[in-house]
Amino acid sequence: MIKKIIGLLLILTILISFVTVYGYESKYETKTIENKPTKFITINMDSGITTKVLNAENNMTKAASLETMAKEVQAIAAINGTYFEAYEGNPIPWGTIIKDGKVIHISNGKSVAGITSEGKLIVDKLSFDIKGFVNGVLRSIPWRINHASQEPEAITIFTEEYGAEVKLQEGAEAAIISEDKVIELTNSDFELSKGTYAIVYNPKVAYLLEERIKLGDEFRYEVIINTTLTKRQEWDEVVNAIGAGPSLIINGIETADGLSEGFTEAKINTNPSSRSFIGSDLDNNIIIGNMGGVTLKEAAKIAKEMGLVNAMCLDGGWSIALYYPDDGINIGGRDINNGLAFISYKGEVARSTTSKVLFNSEEIQLEAYNIKGNNYFKLRDLAMLLRNSRNKFNVDWNGDIGLIELFEGISYKKVGGELLSGDGKDKLANPTKSKISMDGIERKLEAYNINNNNYFKLRDVGKLIGFDVNWNGETRTVEINTK
Repeated sequence: MIKKIIGLLLILTILISFVTVYGYESKYETKTIENKPTKFITINMDSGITTKVLNAENNMTKAASLETMAKEVQAIAAINGTYFEAYEGNPIPWGTIIKDGKVIHISNGKSVAGITSEGKLIVDKLSFDIKGFVNGVLRSIPWRINHASQEPEAITIFTEEYGAEVKLQEGAEAAIISEDKVIELTNSDFELSKGTYAIVYNPKVAYLLEERIKLGDEFRYEVIINTTLTKRQEWDEVVNAIGAGPSLIINGIETADGLSEGFTEAKINTNPSSRSFIGSDLDNNIIIGNMGGVTLKEAAKIAKEMGLVNAMCLDGGWSIALYYPDDGINIGGRDINNGLAFISYKGEVARSTTSKVLFNSEEIQLEAYNIKGNNYFKLRDLAMLLRNSRNKFNVDWNGDIGLIELFEGISYKKVGGELLSGDGKDKLANPTKSKISMDGIERKLEAYNINNNNYFKLRDVGKLIGFDVNWNGETRTVEINTK
């Protein structure tokens, strides 16, 4: 009898644990906390949720409703992002933005909420250093990324994520770079195409570009993240991040001090106001929501009462927005420049691995995901692999029509030219049919979407492009022959 009772208790414990961890994906609640109305969404990041930074029209100079942006990516939940210029007709962001692992905007000294590939939220006050290298030598210290600078001595990096025409001041000079090579020098306004970026020297320092950067030079830049209360290595794992502030709680410690982060406005530091926030608890849940009519100190108390161990304010006032389609929640004031979406992927388990590939008799280790016994590869990695073969091809993504385009030309090349190794970790893979254009003819290939990237079977890609793929069971090697 005692054994039966113990057995039942064990089963009950397992069931309770299962419901706690996997019983919900997300939920919306409205509560009065510390006598203040609080609306929030709890998102279980262990249930196969990924994040995506939203930019209005994929452009850093546009604005749209949070609902519009969230629907485009089929988000299960979303919230407004960082501060932006809301009054002058050019809604450029002011805070830090990291999108798909790439720093596309910076703001020094203010708090940033970053989400890793494993769904962990970290908050810290960050600063950034940008370094530009010409032919391997440090020759430039850019000031900003994707934020037009008015100071005559400013140097600015613009990337393809800017999404709008870059307008130069009279006397300014710019270098446009593709695959780490300077392909154009210009003193006229320009737009960046896929795979390019630019460095702009305003009039007072334009002579430095003329002295230091020549057509055909190698140019690259790097962004160094400086932390305050977290380890630098933690930010290497961050996939998406939004910087706003002030912070409320970092690593369990209340940090609500706007002045220390460079905020001087009373509406942020001391006055009661509507505030959006993002935070996380000890169970790896991320909580996003809105608080009504609270001071900064009151917001921190509410976050603590909610059990948050990390929390930060996002943009507030008339810019607050919250989207949760399951319950018909669509809170929003003005159109905004950016936001943060949460997306559900309920697919197969994909194990990150390293596949041994024999390419024209040369052994190569290629990153892959093993799904139901088959390895799937990223098209761009295959493009790099084939860069020296007769089947050399390039891969491009047309986001406007959701189409992958394959065409002959200069092949894609990763920074450093290294093929990555798998880390053995599980991800969720969502089955999808990916539209591919080959020589102008549209095809459809079965693929899996993992962390917003599509992965394909080698054999399917081989048939499409024209190379042979064989499996050698004795050596457990994929053999590719393009000769």
